Amino acid sequence: MSAAAASASSSVKPPSAERKQFTELQQKYIDTTQKLKQLHSQFQQKSVEKQRALLTAKELSVSTNEDDETTTNLYKPIGRGFVLRSREQIERELAQTVKKAEKMMDDCQNQRTFLEGKIEELERNLRELLHGNEGLQRELHEAGLLGGGGMM
Repeated sequence: MSAAAASASSSVKPPSAERKQFTELQQKYIDTTQKLKQLHSQFQQKSVEKQRALLTAKELSVSTNEDDETTTNLYKPIGRGFVLRSREQIERELAQTVKKAEKMMDDCQNQRTFLEGKIEELERNLRELLHGNEGLQRELHEAGLLGGGGMM
């Protein structure tokens, strides 16, 4: 083995245990923040669904007061078509939609609280790992895994 090849192989060090721990924590942090974003999207979707059902129910109650129930046909959209439904069926389905959306929103809120706590714990673990460990900070900086500040 030539001297150049020996120096090249010695400059490529295997990742330390601390570096492996850092990358695992970093990956968990990324996964958890992605889950939190997806959860926020689901919450927004259910909020819109609930609002749409409430507005539709409100309009139905207004039309009940203005029109005779026997003259107004009500249709529910299903795919590309529409199906004739009774006013009571539609009102019942709208109420169920609101209840389901509220339950899902509550579930999302509980999951959000859990995930935010998990993110805080991961951030704390990453800070503790990096705090005072100049060798790891230098190793991560050289590998391009850590910005110039040294800490996240």
